[in-house]
This record gives sequence, structure tokens and C-alpha cells, in this order.
Amino acid sequence: MKKYCFMLLTICMIFMFTACGNSKSKVVGEYDRSKLSGDFLKSGNEAYAIGANKDGMPIFKDTDKAYDQAIIDFVEGFAAIEEECGLEPISKKNWEEYKTYGWQLTTDNEEIRKQGIQITQFFDIYENSFK
Repeated sequence: MKKYCFMLLTICMIFMFTACGNSKSKVVGEYDRSKLSGDFLKSGNEAYAIGANKDGMPIFKDTDKAYDQAIIDFVEGFAAIEEECGLEPISKKNWEEYKTYGWQLTTDNEEIRKQGIQITQFFDIYENSFK
């Protein structure tokens, strides 16, 4: 019985690390960035490098790098969404909530509202990276 449990545990771990361990998107071609909105894409920051997936959708070439940079670039926007919507701090497990609420910020601070929109635009591309 122990032998079978060990084998099952080993197989589960292999699947877990295979599914979760690859932060590189499956880029198969180039994507025309002029079709995309989002000031972060115009920044020239290599973290936001874009390619195309097998379906021709825009994806980040390195999702971890892009995510980490967005956390830095939009820190005030993430904080505003968290506070206004009563969310847990941003993570790779709850980013979809931030995508949903980012463009809906009601703050009077124009810069933070713009960051909220940028966050939604960022996650529009981010989610393609996993399809």
C-alpha cells in the first residue's frame, strides 16, 4: 500500500510542478502592439514584452516578469481597488477580481483611476497567457 501511495504522490507532484512551474508564455509569433491600449505597453519596459499565442492573442512573453512589474508600476491603483472593493491584497490567485474592478474605481484622484484602467488592461493580456 505504501508503494502505491508513494507512486501516486510522485505523479501528483510531477503534474503540479509541470502545470505551475512554467512562467513563460507559449509565444508562437509576434503581435501588432498598435492594436493594444495601455500606456504600460508604450513604456518600453522589457517586462511588458508581447508576443502572440497559437490563437493569435496577445500574451506576455514572461508572465512573472510582467506581473512583478505591474505590481510596482500600479501600486496605488492596486491599493485603491483593494480598499474600495474590500478585496484581499493582490496575488496570483485573486488577480481576476482586480481585473474586474480596476476600471470601475470611483476615486476623485484621476491618476489612481487611470491606474485602475491600466490594471484591467494589463490583466486582459495577462489572462491570455494561460490559455
